Amino acid sequence: MEIKNLTLVRKLKYNLVRSKRRKTSEIIVDENEITLRIPFDKSINDADKLVASKIKWIIRKQKEYREREPEIAKPKFLQGSTLPYLGKNYQILIVKNGKHDYNKIKLENDKFIFTLVNTNATMLSNKLNLVKSLYEDWLYAQASKIFEEKTEHFRKVVNVSPQEVVVKKLKNRWGSATGKRTINLNLNLIKAPEDVIDYVIIHELCHLIIKKHSHHFWNLLKKYVDDYKARIEWLEVNGRYLI
Repeated sequence: MEIKNLTLVRKLKYNLVRSKRRKTSEIIVDENEITLRIPFDKSINDADKLVASKIKWIIRKQKEYREREPEIAKPKFLQGSTLPYLGKNYQILIVKNGKHDYNKIKLENDKFIFTLVNTNATMLSNKLNLVKSLYEDWLYAQASKIFEEKTEHFRKVVNVSPQEVVVKKLKNRWGSATGKRTINLNLNLIKAPEDVIDYVIIHELCHLIIKKHSHHFWNLLKKYVDDYKARIEWLEVNGRYLI
């Protein structure tokens, strides 16, 4: 063990998770965090040595995350820019409504078409807020339908029965499962590809069987989503532009 690596680790911040059921150690890395999951009987010194032994791999992995280009473009709500839906970026087209007295949105020919009343007379800031509001209302309608259908399908696969599915804006997570068997899903998840949405829903359904993120949980999840790590990675790279 190189002393310089051990000294670097002690300056490095990582999350340590101990489990009485875990028999092997695992390091999980993303762009901003390092998490080490170890058996309960391992010491802090054991943890430091393990991270030190993987320090080059950790640094390389985090560098890859930082350099990887997100697939989702940052929304600006401006004419000609794009908005995400189901993992794709759709161009915004804003047109003036000369026949009706209401604003509307539709997805057509690979474009989000916003028809606004008195477009020319509307201040830019108000127009941006209006486009954003129409878009979010539209997303909520799509998410409510799609999430409900997907949850109904996958609950049969996992063989569980959630009490209800709730779509809302969650601050720090893509989904959650409550003690009352309610599945909460982040509205912004509807902007991700369908396979990523599937992963999050199955993840929460598995929590109705196993609450904590133990190795038993991840083994159960892997039965239904063999490549779940790739889907987690997609969210880590693109998540900041979905919120």
